[in-house]
Amino acid sequence: MDLMRILRSLEEFLYELVGWLVFYPRTFWRVMRHPAAIARYTQLELEQVPERQFTETISPVLMLILSVVLAHALEMLARIPAADIPTPLAQLLLGSEQALLLTRSVVFCGYALIAALSVLRQQRRPITRETLRTPFSIQAFLVSPFVVLLSAGLLLLRIGGTWEHPAGIGLTVFACAWYLWARASAYRAMVDIGWGGAMAWVSGAFLLTSALLFALMSLLVP
Repeated sequence: MDLMRILRSLEEFLYELVGWLVFYPRTFWRVMRHPAAIARYTQLELEQVPERQFTETISPVLMLILSVVLAHALEMLARIPAADIPTPLAQLLLGSEQALLLTRSVVFCGYALIAALSVLRQQRRPITRETLRTPFSIQAFLVSPFVVLLSAGLLLLRIGGTWEHPAGIGLTVFACAWYLWARASAYRAMVDIGWGGAMAWVSGAFLLTSALLFALMSLLVP
C-alpha cells in the first residue's frame, strides 16, 4: 500500500511538472502581451470554485515562484560566483539555495503586495483577506515576467563582456518599462482612470516600493 501511494504521488508530481512545461510559457506570453486581459481573466477565475480556477494557466502565486526559480536557474547556468556574505543575518537570508529563493520570492511579492494595496486604496475598498486576493493575484501575474527579464538583465551586467554589458542595460530598462506599462494597463482595467493618471500612480508606487525594499535589504544585508 505504501508503495502504491508513493507511485501515485510520483505520478501526480510528474503530471504537474509536465503541466508546468506547457502552461508556464503560455501564461508568460499572455501576461507579456495582454496584461489588461490577464487582469480581467484573474477576476473571473477567482469567482469560480477553487477546483475550476486557472485551468488554462498556472495560478498566480505559483507563476511568481516558478519565475523566481527560473531566474535563479539562469544564474546557476551562467556560473556567476556567489557574493560574499558578511553577517549572520545575511547568511540566514542568502546563505543557501533555499534561503535565497525564499528571500527573492518575498522581495518580489513586496511589489505585488504594495501594488495591490494601492489598487484597493484607489477603489476605496477595505483591506481584508477577500478584497486583497484579486488585486494581489493580478499583480503576482504581472511581476512574473518582470522577475525573469530583470534578473536576466542584471545577470548580463554581472558578466560584463563586450556585448553583455550593453545588452544587460537594454534588457534591464526594457524590464522596468514593460512592467510599468503592464501595471498601468491592468490598473486601468480595475480602476476608472486615464493613461496619464495610471502611469503617474503606477510609477510613483513602483519607485516607492523599490526604495523601501532596497533600504530594507541594505539594513538587513549591509
